Amino acid sequence: MDLNKILDDVRSPRIKKVIVDSDTFNEMDDQYAIAYAIGSDRMEVIGLNAAPFHNDRSANFEDGMEKSYDEILRVLENIERPGYCPVYKGSRTRIEDDPEHGPVDSPAARAIIEAAHKYDETVYILTTGACTNVSSAVMLDPSIMEKICVIWLGGHCLDFQDLGEFNLAQDYAAGQILINSGVPLILLPACDHGTSALVTRLPDMQGIKGDSRACVFFRETLPEEFNGDYYENGWERVIWDIAAPGVIAVPHGYQFTIMAAPIFGDNYRYAFDKTRHKIIYMDKVDRDIVLADTFASIGSL
Repeated sequence: MDLNKILDDVRSPRIKKVIVDSDTFNEMDDQYAIAYAIGSDRMEVIGLNAAPFHNDRSANFEDGMEKSYDEILRVLENIERPGYCPVYKGSRTRIEDDPEHGPVDSPAARAIIEAAHKYDETVYILTTGACTNVSSAVMLDPSIMEKICVIWLGGHCLDFQDLGEFNLAQDYAAGQILINSGVPLILLPACDHGTSALVTRLPDMQGIKGDSRACVFFRETLPEEFNGDYYENGWERVIWDIAAPGVIAVPHGYQFTIMAAPIFGDNYRYAFDKTRHKIIYMDKVDRDIVLADTFASIGSL
């Protein structure tokens, strides 16, 4: 697929069909990303996938997926959209855990395959956690690579010394498979001028205007649940994952480069080969544009 045409499509006013594939219980950013996508008038959310994760908020990879599934349902309740679209459970194990690095079959992976074949247009997969579901879908049915574009928050910026970024490290083999697959990919890295620029403080949350249940939940309830971080300037969080729907909603807030796909080395370091297939790489995101549009979209719910 021509990546210039992908960028032209991203920047076009066409309403895009999207699936959000997220480790929703891992942090507080996935919840905003889901609400942003649903509230935006530039996207039609056709499915929500629960992605797995394992940290201090989950007992193991499968538990992280189950908790993410429940959290997606909680978000839909709080934006008063229960049953808005299908919600699918994702991978219970990691591709990395399979000695042969085979796909992990799941309802989420199958939903991606089904959507790719159902619509006569590019379906965008907004991937804001481990890419296990997406990589598995591509392995289960490689023909979908001509029908989808993956927007993934994965890896650090190209000048970082390591690839220990959370989403990639959760299932490193899945990340290697995705970056090597040739599927149309918009890669959103974590660093100060990348997705880590999306720092939010309590005063920023007042940009969510309105008294709807959704507004109260995202302006007050959710920040209060994650009130343990205090810095010199008070409470703040990075809500990385809104970068994914932002690509579709406010593409003018991003700078992109089409480049040879970097290599995720087995030593957890980047390597480069100019002869490799191309991906779209995000060089920079405008925090203010993306935050303002996120809050406006949530305020419309």
